[in-house]
Amino acid sequence: MDAKLIFGGILAIVVVAAVGMALFKGPPTFSSNDSPVMYFYRDDCHFCQQQKPILEELAKDGFRVKLMDVARNPTYWQQYGITGTPTFVNSKNQADRLEGLQPKDALKAWLEKSGAKIA
Repeated sequence: MDAKLIFGGILAIVVVAAVGMALFKGPPTFSSNDSPVMYFYRDDCHFCQQQKPILEELAKDGFRVKLMDVARNPTYWQQYGITGTPTFVNSKNQADRLEGLQPKDALKAWLEKSGAKIA
């Protein structure tokens, strides 16, 4: 076998593995299907992207939300009465919700009240 062919094959495997690792990050630390708080978001939502680091910070304190991607599940809009993203909804009382980008302190207080501290 030609050394260039072997090197090229190995290089291709390394590149595919690296790309695969970069694409698969796993679920965010703030995600849990056991949370009573549903977090409605879209990946292309600017405000949802700004909310993400705040949720990551709150995850360090044990707060979790159930991810509800309205882009992948468009029925959520009507089913849960979502009018925009980001929106947080208490699954035990769906009238209890926060809409729009939330500052850390306000979100933390609401998540605490809603029982989202589960870890």
